[in-house]
Amino acid sequence: MFTEYPEQIKQLRARDKRFDYLCDKHSTLDAEIQALLNRKSPSLQLEIEQLKKQKLRVKEELYAMLQQALPELELKQQKNYMSLQTLAQSAGIRLRA
Repeated sequence: MFTEYPEQIKQLRARDKRFDYLCDKHSTLDAEIQALLNRKSPSLQLEIEQLKKQKLRVKEELYAMLQQALPELELKQQKNYMSLQTLAQSAGIRLRA
């Protein structure tokens, strides 16, 4: 889920309990869906569809929270990079961008 933002997700999970809860909920729903799919029973289709819809709602909420937090998280990352770059320069090391 959102593999392009691993560091931002890690930071957001650490500071936002709701985001952390929703990440866990998304994983739980995914596992439940996979378990039902593995049973290969047509009678479970309705339950699977309901779980998929619930998982999508969770993912949409996570995405909205992530998008809202991204500018702040990216700014922090930029500041951290700038601090690291300054430290490296003072040690005579050149960092790649």
